[in-house]
Formats: sequence, structure tokens, C-alpha cells
Amino acid sequence: MTEIKRMLQTKDDNSKEQFYPETHVAGIVGLTEYVSGQIPTGVVSVNGKAGRVLLEAEDLHAAKKIHEHEVATYTTDGFMSSFDKQKIDQLVSPESGVTSVNGRTGIVDLFAADVEAAELNHTHPEASASESGFLSKEDKEKLDAMPVIALETIKEVIE
Repeated sequence: MTEIKRMLQTKDDNSKEQFYPETHVAGIVGLTEYVSGQIPTGVVSVNGKAGRVLLEAEDLHAAKKIHEHEVATYTTDGFMSSFDKQKIDQLVSPESGVTSVNGRTGIVDLFAADVEAAELNHTHPEASASESGFLSKEDKEKLDAMPVIALETIKEVIE
């Protein structure tokens, strides 16, 4: 008979708290033999097809990777409706500029700094107990105060 024991850690106030170690399936002796044949493995069917399945875009109600759309006109629907095409054609073209973007006029190129945003490839300093970084200094203090649990290897399972 297997004896089952809880894993407890002693806290600073001498109270006990249960914890659960992270393990690997290879660390559980006899698991493979126990579950063999009890859990279905592999795919039984895909979108109603069984056996060796080769799916096409149509099977997923999707378009093929390379495909074309008709061009929309005032009278014919295409990639968009003819009504939407009429609305878009009534918009001001980019060559004529915009009325104003963030106080700028004419042809405007915007960058992250123009809208008080960070650049795409920016970095954050690491946090310390005295200075915030990627996380606040208060959170860094809490993280540093957490107890470190050391586990010792009792037995290694080798297959």
C-alpha cells in the first residue's frame, strides 16, 4: 500500500502551510503502465474526416492563402460593397493633406513621440528597493521578501 504524505513548509510564525512541488511525468513511478489504454491518444477525426486527413482551406470555411477579390465600383460589389466604395471615393485624398493632426497640417508623418508613446523597441530598467523599473519599487520589495523554498532531490527516476 502506498503511503501518501502532504508537503508542508514552516512559515515565519511557525505555522505550517501545504505546498505542491512541480514535477515531471517521468518522476511518477508506474504512471505510464497505469494510464496505458485508459486515455485516448491521437486525433480521432478532424472536421468530420477520419484516417489520414489533408485539410483544404474550404474545409475550414476559409480562403486559400493566394486568392483574388474583385475590385468594387460604384455599381458592382467587390472586396467591399459598391455603397462603401462611393463613400470612400468622397473622402479627401491623402495627396491634398489633412486639416490637422496633433497641431500639424499638410502631409503628416506621426511617430511615437508625437502621441507621447514609447518607441516599439524600448527598454525598462530593472527595479530595485530604492527605484522603480519594470515594476514598482514597492512590488520589488514584496518580491524580495518572499521566502525561497529549497527542495532536495530524494530520488531520481531513470527510465
